Amino acid sequence: MKTTKEEYLTELHKVLNLQKSGKSVDLDNIPELFRKDLFRYIAGETLQSLNGKVVIGSKRYREWVKKIMFVGLDYVIQLENS
Repeated sequence: MKTTKEEYLTELHKVLNLQKSGKSVDLDNIPELFRKDLFRYIAGETLQSLNGKVVIGSKRYREWVKKIMFVGLDYVIQLENS
């Protein structure tokens, strides 16, 4: 997967902002760049439906954000020069 540094940082900022509400997070709102890692992280878990949308609970989402911040993603993202 290739992206620019600016795109990566913008998407990471979105991921971080989603946890600020303290509410469940709609999986459709997870940036595509990070979605694969989140799906691997929650594989086999029971998810919730809220207003017709599949969501992940705020606690589990925060745990995943901690994981990507301190351990990293399960795959490499190649950064292009912008």
